[in-house]
Amino acid sequence: MIIRVQASGEVVVDEHDVFTGFHVEAPSGLAGDDLAATMGEGTRADGDYLWIAEAAVRHWLAGRPDGGPDDGWDDGFSSMVAYARSKGWTDPAGTHLRAHVEHPD
Repeated sequence: MIIRVQASGEVVVDEHDVFTGFHVEAPSGLAGDDLAATMGEGTRADGDYLWIAEAAVRHWLAGRPDGGPDDGWDDGFSSMVAYARSKGWTDPAGTHLRAHVEHPD
């Protein structure tokens, strides 16, 4: 799953049904607190990582033109979150997932 932040500030979830990876791609001029503020939805910056709320991912997907993920998606996403918890890749409350940030441009 890739969370892409467009230069316009729009947040798009690509590969929403790929649960074996999770990261953010953003323009090179956007990092840290500025990137977290642009993304909104409770996103927090932490060095080279962002903490992204589970609820934010669901919110961003709900606005997809194709109607969003199908019924099986929730099971896959829940499994991905459980795996992240087992690796310590969630915050202490278990509500946010840690994602590394890539700047492809």
